[in-house]
Amino acid sequence: MSSLALKWSPVATWRIGWGIAAILASILIMQIGTSINQILAVLMSSIVLIIWSQSKPNGFIAALLFFFVKPVFVRMAYAVDTSFGTSDSFDLLGITPALLLAGLIIWHLYMRMSSGEKITVGRTRLLIVLFSVVAFASILNPANSVMLGLGGFERNVLPNMMVLLTASFVFADILDAKKLLKALILLGLASCVYGIGQYFPGLYPWEKGWILNVAFKESSAGWLTTGLRGVEFRLFSFFFNYMDFTFSNALIFTLAISFGTELEGMWKKVRILYIILWFIVLLLSLERMPLLMSIVAMAAVYYLNSEKRTRKRIVWKVATLLTLLLLTLSLASPYLKSTGADKLIRLAELANPFAAASIEDRMFSNWTPTLQTITANPLGVGIGYGSQTRANSIAARSDFWVEPHNELLQKTLETGIFGGIIFLLLGISVFRDGLRLSRSYGPEKRLGIGFVAGTIGFWLCGMVNVPFSGSSGLLYWTIAGVVLSLSESANKATLIDAKKNTETADISSS
Repeated sequence: MSSLALKWSPVATWRIGWGIAAILASILIMQIGTSINQILAVLMSSIVLIIWSQSKPNGFIAALLFFFVKPVFVRMAYAVDTSFGTSDSFDLLGITPALLLAGLIIWHLYMRMSSGEKITVGRTRLLIVLFSVVAFASILNPANSVMLGLGGFERNVLPNMMVLLTASFVFADILDAKKLLKALILLGLASCVYGIGQYFPGLYPWEKGWILNVAFKESSAGWLTTGLRGVEFRLFSFFFNYMDFTFSNALIFTLAISFGTELEGMWKKVRILYIILWFIVLLLSLERMPLLMSIVAMAAVYYLNSEKRTRKRIVWKVATLLTLLLLTLSLASPYLKSTGADKLIRLAELANPFAAASIEDRMFSNWTPTLQTITANPLGVGIGYGSQTRANSIAARSDFWVEPHNELLQKTLETGIFGGIIFLLLGISVFRDGLRLSRSYGPEKRLGIGFVAGTIGFWLCGMVNVPFSGSSGLLYWTIAGVVLSLSESANKATLIDAKKNTETADISSS
């Protein structure tokens, strides 16, 4: 019987996947009014499902990549469909990646439960399930629109956070984690190349003329103003918007820095190239938050990866560099502000972040109204408000519309004080999972350190933004699931070794 068993190879899998996808696409093409958008949605979903059927980790990675690169294919499909007059058809490709991931998550968890396995084993899994239940219940909040609630749940909880559960079951060993990391480094590399490519030809014609006639003839201030103007709207890269792009890459960068010594051969060169390109993106955009996330996370990686006796020196070095940076910004602030470039003005504000205009604006325009709304609605106003959903126009017409610009405040606003507490406990729990893994050995230790450092950067960002949502949130919770799985495996291995040592000691003593 074993000699007759069908043996799958990667080549055969891809051929079968493309064949089935091509048949499905052909059926759609034969239907009147079918758009390229819809054809790509079915084609790429079929490929992901075929890969998933042969290898859960590979299929999971394929589904993640489909989610991240969707905007590129949506734009391509729109351009083609517009030329053929079919651009007004239903945007199936726009919602397919999230629904596909949600379907895989639900199906995988259902199969585990139906086989008698528990999905709430451990502190982190229990908290993610509790928060998901509270978030789902908030859909029925009387203050909330059901459609808005469903949209917020689909985007910010399923699959954005419940992906942690599936990842913790799918990625069982460090080899699968390495595959994921390599895929993310490639994704980050491609996105940075695309982002930098978008920047240089993205100058408007009048800007080019201005540079030639004014900037280089009169002063460098004009060049600074023009070169930095509106860059965030050009660096969309493969992601939906520049925040998804920068926050996601800040995490990928941190993992690449921490896990880098475990990569060999070609992958070592790819990693170095990615790090260089990411620094170029940071210099082009001069976005404060990804700069801070990258610097803080990199410092945390070196601190956690060093021996205890050298950590004091690292702290002193970081403190000295930080002091010099703040002093330089203080001295350069008058010049930076005189350029008129918003980016440089905001960069100058880093010399005293607490007095920054953007922080003061958030204090009065975002955080205070959010706290007032939470006080008036301790059970929340329903998930979707303050989230990056497509239903913003509906929420804007509501009396409860506020934009928290703070991750914890947003979760508390949507799911109530109880939900906010659970989310805070969840954040602490995954941080502890990372710390536990960082105390192990080998590549697992490197991954744990990278995740802990990335978490510090994300919570720093979470004070003024919502990095745990959208593409960056999906990536973060995925890594959290992988870390949880590997930390449990490392803990089991430690317990087994301890038991063996105890038994050996007992035999020796007897």
